[in-house]
Amino acid sequence: MINMFTDFLYKLTLEVKSKKIEIKELENNNYLISNNNLNDFLKVVFKLCSKNKFCFNIIREELDLVIIEIFNLKEIKTFFVKVEYDEDISKEKELYKKKFRKYKSRKIYPIIGPDGVGKTTLLTSAIDIKKKNIFYKRFKKIVRRSIIYNLMYPINKLFLKRKLGFKPEKDQHDDVHYLLILLAGLFYYPYLIFNSSLKKRVVFVDRFFNDYLLENISFLDKKTRLRKNWNRLLSLIPRVFWTIHLDAKPKIILSRKDELRKRDVKKYKNYNFKIYLEKPSFIYTYINTGLDLEDCKSFLEYTYKKVLEK
Repeated sequence: MINMFTDFLYKLTLEVKSKKIEIKELENNNYLISNNNLNDFLKVVFKLCSKNKFCFNIIREELDLVIIEIFNLKEIKTFFVKVEYDEDISKEKELYKKKFRKYKSRKIYPIIGPDGVGKTTLLTSAIDIKKKNIFYKRFKKIVRRSIIYNLMYPINKLFLKRKLGFKPEKDQHDDVHYLLILLAGLFYYPYLIFNSSLKKRVVFVDRFFNDYLLENISFLDKKTRLRKNWNRLLSLIPRVFWTIHLDAKPKIILSRKDELRKRDVKKYKNYNFKIYLEKPSFIYTYINTGLDLEDCKSFLEYTYKKVLEK
């Protein structure tokens, strides 16, 4: 196992150098990096972990410290990345701590990933969602049961059918009319906060607003991409404390559900990490469900316990 992590570190060092990312290695798995280079470094970590089927956590409890936990075969390797800024950030650090405490109290945790990646299977194997202190909702059902959605859907479907020349699936309708989906989700979101803050329940949401920042994902004849206005839309989407991102090789996902193309599975993964970097949750968890279920379950349980203790 030591050799496996040693090999990973070697590849990480080579990739960082090839990208010309300036990072200084300190003692005991500590690194020093400028804020301007941090996201580029995290992209390299993400790329190597996803390629090698490593699960990992990015923990940002403090503004100037990023903790990275890499998991493989029940062993966790931890790295500490100290972030340098060009100016004094003492005030920003205090504001960040307040935000951390605020969002920590809102136990709303989205679990994202394409159909077939195993969201429900993993979540229900690791966490008893039938407990009274757990509130589990599917984002699609939240939206599609809303009044605003049911008022607009028949009209939208009629015009979309004329435009496309065929009867659209609901996912295709939602892809085109993404603003309706986002609006319906935002109207419902206070109820999730109510369950989390006042009813003291842990809220898990299967899928999230992220999916609707992607365009054409429901059309096999079109390429998936981020919407042109995705940055502005992202500013409207609620920040969460913990994001769980499930992924696997396209071959595995498409063997379970063939609703996407291979290229779209890869783009879904990469675009969602890009969304995370633009608006980071305080804890980000990446789990490759191509691993054994018990390994995925072990890492999710470990992180869940850590999130609740933070």
